[in-house]
Amino acid sequence: MRPAFEDADGFDVAEDIEAQIEETARVETSGVIESAAAPAEAKDPLRAAASEELQRAVEQTALRVERWMEDQRKRLGLGIDAMVASLKEQRDTELARIEEWKIGERERAERALAEEKEKFHAQLMQELVEFEHQLGERLREQEERLAKWWDEAEQLTKQRFADFGLSTSSEAGDSGKA
Repeated sequence: MRPAFEDADGFDVAEDIEAQIEETARVETSGVIESAAAPAEAKDPLRAAASEELQRAVEQTALRVERWMEDQRKRLGLGIDAMVASLKEQRDTELARIEEWKIGERERAERALAEEKEKFHAQLMQELVEFEHQLGERLREQEERLAKWWDEAEQLTKQRFADFGLSTSSEAGDSGKA
């Protein structure tokens, strides 16, 4: 049999195919030899004991591997459960923190809204007071104009009556009282 790693320069496809045919023939021959050796092993007590010991070691190793795998599964399950519990706890903590933040923001928004309402109310009241003041001024000016027009109308009426030689009823009442 040729070594597994050969120099790449010496590689020949035809030789490789022939080598595979030779290997197959050797494997078949070695299988026949091993089957013939099996009855001999059964007769040899040392080989049988070693074989049994090897078999027990393999079985014990398989059991240990199975136990180890089961232990790893349990640990993985416990680890996942612990991680899920931790995530739930973190989620609950975050939800509580968000809820506190929402309450705080709601209170802050309500305070800001109340302040804005108060400012708006104060501004409206100030504008209303200024409007009432302006209205009062205009009413006073209007009353002064009306009084002035009334006086002018009385003066004009007296003058007209005087021009016609008539006395006004207010003058007659004034002369009758005198």
